[in-house]
Amino acid sequence: MGKIENFRNKPKKTAVELVQMLRDEKGIQFNIMSEEQAVEYFSRRNNYLRTASYRKNYPKHIAGPNEGKYINLEFAYLTELSTLDFYLREILLEMCIDVEHDLKVSLLRELEADSDEDGYALVRDFLAQNPEILSSIERKTDASFTGELIEKYFGVCSVFSAQGTQSYLTTRIYSVDCPIWVLEELIGFGEFLRLYHFYAERNPQFKPLMNQRVLNPVKSLRNACAHNNCLLNVLSRTSTTKPSPEVSAFVASFDNISAGERRSKLTSRPMFEIVCLLYAYTKIVSPSVKKRRMAQLSELIRGRLQKHMDYFDGPTGNKLVATSFDFLKKVVDNLI
Repeated sequence: MGKIENFRNKPKKTAVELVQMLRDEKGIQFNIMSEEQAVEYFSRRNNYLRTASYRKNYPKHIAGPNEGKYINLEFAYLTELSTLDFYLREILLEMCIDVEHDLKVSLLRELEADSDEDGYALVRDFLAQNPEILSSIERKTDASFTGELIEKYFGVCSVFSAQGTQSYLTTRIYSVDCPIWVLEELIGFGEFLRLYHFYAERNPQFKPLMNQRVLNPVKSLRNACAHNNCLLNVLSRTSTTKPSPEVSAFVASFDNISAGERRSKLTSRPMFEIVCLLYAYTKIVSPSVKKRRMAQLSELIRGRLQKHMDYFDGPTGNKLVATSFDFLKKVVDNLI
């Protein structure tokens, strides 16, 4: 039923029709960017769904002739949030990759010192308990980089599979002769975290650099950045976001952030995940990389992020957006 209703109520629209809908139905204004510029924006630079998603940060009139329309929302505010989101995702993804890299190096360092592990048995046991990860590796046999590694460290064969009246050739792994230092190159960050904690459970003497309560939000953030998902389109608090004690203590150690601000912003999912990344970054990443990357993040927050802060600050601005950016700036300032 939902799909039928969407088909009827949300038909395809041209860029001109989308701008008219934003103006007439949503109450969005075009005083900074003209309607003609908005049409060009939708036609050349970004799509409606992504751009319009940032309106969720803005309140609506709840009564009167403008009921249901947004209050003081300029189209330029949406495009600015989209631009800032892009720049932020770009650097956060690099930081997530830094965390992933150093975690992988630390696990190999631990394995090197562990006389009870040869690097192979761990992989066999892990994949036996996680067959879906083995299936994921099977699907990578045709990739230019991973395919050669898979053929070298796994027994691989081709089999015919049938689906209805169709049959097709698929790859199957029938044996595993792969060390952990190769497996790390074949699996994603989420799969690696499962391996990381699998080893921790297998070897109680191993002390992980970071627990799952922090690393899982980092994984979520990495996936969002890597898949180009919007981060800043829902900055409001959510009842399902509950910061871990160590992340709360991390922010509580900053004198320029009050307890109320800490509680408020750490229940905003984007802010929470970014702070989890920053906390993990301070504990895991090497000092030289950390210094360089934090300088880049600080430059973005103190520079480009401030360019149109007048869109969000002041009596007619957006307190939710302005305070979120201010919170992020305070956290980063404490880490420089």
